[in-house]
Amino acid sequence: MKLKDKVALITGAGRGIGRAISLEFAKEGASVIINYNKSKEGAEEVKNEIEKIGSRSITIKADVSKKEEIEEMVEKILDKFEKIDILVNNAGIISAAPLQELTEEDWNKIMGVNLKGVFLCSKLVSKIMIKQKKGKIINISSIYGSIFGGQYVMHYTASKAGVANLTKSLAQALAPNIQVNSISPGNINTEMTRRAGDEFIKKVVEKTSLKRLGKPEEIAKAAVFLASDDSNFITGQNLVIDGGLSLE
Repeated sequence: MKLKDKVALITGAGRGIGRAISLEFAKEGASVIINYNKSKEGAEEVKNEIEKIGSRSITIKADVSKKEEIEEMVEKILDKFEKIDILVNNAGIISAAPLQELTEEDWNKIMGVNLKGVFLCSKLVSKIMIKQKKGKIINISSIYGSIFGGQYVMHYTASKAGVANLTKSLAQALAPNIQVNSISPGNINTEMTRRAGDEFIKKVVEKTSLKRLGKPEEIAKAAVFLASDDSNFITGQNLVIDGGLSLE
């Protein structure tokens, strides 16, 4: 097992890609901390599935845009597991609005979770990893952080572009003992994608070389690679997993 005896914190892990990463990590032997903010029921279901696999797991409610709540979460993890080997900054939200209807509150909410949350979690958890002289941080960005995602989600795409760029800075700041990389998923079959509607899905599938949506498990397997010793000479990189998407 590639993650045997590792302790992994995964934010926004109650559903979608976070859920898939949690389960894949557990299969590889990791103890998994499932962070959630609103989806308590989903988080508990993931915890139960992990325990059936035979790995340890706990759920912790925390808003990743709030430093105090992250600090409390880290303390709880250390009390239970005494270390944190892997951090997956997966928590993310999306909303849509035309420019003149996009409020400052909307902008700040997206940036708070999607970008500030990555910064805060990485800063606070890396303190533990620095003491351990070892650690892996994986940030979940988006293909729409590097290509045009539409004028109605400019705040979301800006936040995800920030995640990919922040990853490079964190990789340098935390070298040489901690590796920091990001994954940019394309259109994955999750609740977030399905909410975009059938017309959107049909359009992006047509423009995807592999002619389908990605599976959350396909992102999770890449996360296992980046969390394992197999990727020890990789840092500051952004792995695009989009099935060959081209919106040209």
